[in-house]
This record gives sequence, structure tokens and C-alpha cells, in this order.
Amino acid sequence: MFPADESEPVRLSTVGLVDVTGESMAFLPVEFVYRASDPLAVTMVLMGPDGEEVRWTFAWDLLTAGLVAPTGEGEVRVSPATEGFHGVEVALAPSFGVRVRLPRQEVAAFVRALRGRQGCDADRVGAALDAALAEIMTGA
Repeated sequence: MFPADESEPVRLSTVGLVDVTGESMAFLPVEFVYRASDPLAVTMVLMGPDGEEVRWTFAWDLLTAGLVAPTGEGEVRVSPATEGFHGVEVALAPSFGVRVRLPRQEVAAFVRALRGRQGCDADRVGAALDAALAEIMTGA
């Protein structure tokens, strides 16, 4: 399901229930894409019926934490889904009421695939980032 080659993107294609302000709901194709070139982020792509795509990029660890408890602030929040849907809910621009409900098992498998990748680790990325920032600061 997920590529063994660490340089290849990890993708999850699924269907989500998109709820806009509790007034309009539709099942739409959803894809999550993780690229090693941006090791802390994942992009969620909502594919509309007219072929138009809406993309949101956020920290992939929100998916990890959101499987078990509400997490996030600002424009993206993730939590276990409620209201009769056993899954994960991603709230996009929560003040506008856009929610995407996704199958829990598929999101969990995606997160497990990311956690198993070399370099997809905040501690390792953090150390590299600290070194880069130190170099920038001493060169300034």
C-alpha cells in the first residue's frame, strides 16, 4: 500500500465526508501526500466533482495525536470523529465550519507508514534545524 523506497511520496487515497457549516455534506475523494523533502508536513487534497483540488498542508503529527484526542489550533484541528461516524475529523478553517471526516483505520495506517520512515522524526529534524539556525546566526 505504501512505497518501500524512502524517496517516494507516501500517499493515502480515500473518501471523506465533507461537511460545510452543517448545511452541505458530500462524500469526496481525499488524498494525503507526504514527501520526504518536507519531513514534518502532510498535504491533504480534497478533490471536487468538477476536478478542482483544494490543498491544505499541515504538520503530520496532528494526524497522530488526533487519532486519540482533539489537537491543533488555528486553521487545522484534528480529533476523533463523533456523531455516529467512527473515524478522524479534520477541521479546516474551523471558524467557517469546514470538517472532513475520514476512516480511522486508513488514517492510522498512513500514520504508521510515516512513523516507520527514516528522517520522519521531529527529533532528528529538530537537530538538523538547530544546526542550520546556528549556522545562520553565526553568519549574520
